[in-house]
Amino acid sequence: METLRLIIERWGIDHARLVMSTLAETANNRICLDEVGFWMTSDMVRVGRRIIEERASDWLATWDAIPVGELQFITQDLRGFVKQRGALGGMVYERLYRRFGPFADQPDLLDDRRRMA
Repeated sequence: METLRLIIERWGIDHARLVMSTLAETANNRICLDEVGFWMTSDMVRVGRRIIEERASDWLATWDAIPVGELQFITQDLRGFVKQRGALGGMVYERLYRRFGPFADQPDLLDDRRRMA
């Protein structure tokens, strides 16, 4: 795949392995393995390198919980207005930030993504 080759050229084989591991070992994400999906995952691996090194299983579990495929589908509505990679990356990063950011241990009672039973 051309996109994976470009990621290897730009960031190296070890980085590409982390990208592939993130995608392969997370069953729930149902991401479309296209150029946008690969590059967005590459971006998130670069941002989350420290987390991956220190808490790899938490990283994979979080990716497994994120509905990446659904988010990727939603970004299709933005095609022609904003770049897909950035839109998808922003939505995924927001979820990673909530899980690993400075306030991850504090519940957010005003979380707009909470679902009512």
